[in-house]
Amino acid sequence: MNEHHRAILECIERTEPARGHTSQRPEHLGTARRWYGLANAQRRKIILDFVAENRRMPYAGWRDLVDSLYHGNSYEERCAPQTLLLRYPQHRRALPLTQLDEWLGCLEGWAEVDSTCQTVFNADDLLAAWDDWSALLRCLASDANVNKQRAALVLLTAPISQADDARLLDLALELIQQLRSHKDKRITKAISWLLRKGIKLHRAAIAEFVESNAKSLPAIAVRETVRKLATGKK
Repeated sequence: MNEHHRAILECIERTEPARGHTSQRPEHLGTARRWYGLANAQRRKIILDFVAENRRMPYAGWRDLVDSLYHGNSYEERCAPQTLLLRYPQHRRALPLTQLDEWLGCLEGWAEVDSTCQTVFNADDLLAAWDDWSALLRCLASDANVNKQRAALVLLTAPISQADDARLLDLALELIQQLRSHKDKRITKAISWLLRKGIKLHRAAIAEFVESNAKSLPAIAVRETVRKLATGKK
């Protein structure tokens, strides 16, 4: 275990769970790993405190720490890299996507996947290296691991609402078409999420796509997207 990882884990272990949390893993996280009962804000504070003391952390040490956390035994450890990826943007942008692909394979359940994929990588990140990113997302969508399939969709939820770039929209719809027959909730809900996020900058295209493919898309995706188009609410 990386020495910084060990220090972070010690902080996790001695932190009292937030009021209303229990020492048992909540079923909705979708993972069988140990759960210390920490609220997301508690976990983030532990990592933010670490960052404040290690602002000049070199790339090699940062990457080793993130890798160690992704192989940790608890839910909190495997979600901790989210803040490290966000707070060291220069290291994040230097990271080979092959390494990200490997780390995504360490995640289990929607909550772990979303911790890395929901808000960490933005439209500028993807568009600056579009050929590499589009290849990665297609690879993830074709992987036998359903968690990686979800990652392919969730990684686009922020970028599609941040940049009016046809490449983001086209790839999102391509991956949705590829995964639309999936019955796993991790995928059907991610499809709905991605379509709804696309409405902000691609309203007409999303509306046309849902109308044309209503019979083949997951029912929840159609229902929630139509409601979003009509009311602006989920």
